[in-house]
Amino acid sequence: MATVQPGERYTALSGADLRGKRYHIVKFDANANVVLATSGADTILGVSDYEPRTASDAVDVVLANGAGTFKVKTATNLAANVLLTANASGQAVLATTGQKVFGRTLRASVAGEIAEYYKLDTVAA
Repeated sequence: MATVQPGERYTALSGADLRGKRYHIVKFDANANVVLATSGADTILGVSDYEPRTASDAVDVVLANGAGTFKVKTATNLAANVLLTANASGQAVLATTGQKVFGRTLRASVAGEIAEYYKLDTVAA
């Protein structure tokens, strides 16, 4: 029997060690476990919150297709109102044409900052 998790969050087991990766961009692996998203070509699930205590523990994810705002770790300086995708480390970078987008910045931010973004589930045009 299938289960359902209603709402704007999803919890699943981690498929890799995500300790220290709170506010990083994540996706599903082939086993439906949560792992870091590593490029703008990935199907982004959302952003990790409440990181696991062990390498194989559950991960709470704020879904990309939800409403409102959340936080993400930035890899580069970003201007306000730009589309976001993942880099190889699961951090937010500027999305380019054809890349999967999970959000839009609300204000400018600097590299390494935990920045607020507006949730948006689309592809950059």
